[in-house]
Amino acid sequence: MKNIHNINKGLIITNIILGFTIYFGLLFLIPLGISQIIMAIRMVIDEKKLTKEITSLLTIYCISSTLVLIILFFMYTTLIPGSEGLFLLIMIISVLLAFLHLYITYLVKEMITNKNQLISKHL
Repeated sequence: MKNIHNINKGLIITNIILGFTIYFGLLFLIPLGISQIIMAIRMVIDEKKLTKEITSLLTIYCISSTLVLIILFFMYTTLIPGSEGLFLLIMIISVLLAFLHLYITYLVKEMITNKNQLISKHL
């Protein structure tokens, strides 16, 4: 789980670089979101190893991501006229969720690093 943060950081940096051309930035949100959901599922599987703070942030991330996916699904199935503003808002929320996930993976990395330092001090 230590490498999850580095992978996530690389994907977000790539998305920021592609974001300078808005079309590719929005397009890359799809693989970024899919990879972050896979990482979140991986963290949920190992939830017993995580701290209470990380678990609560992960819960907030999972619920928010699910709501965003449901809203996007209904937006595209109903094709509401004039929903460009809502689409832009959903994309901004998606980017904010990506940074929340980056923070969660940072906390996991720090937790693992601190545990390894404690173990090496006692040896």
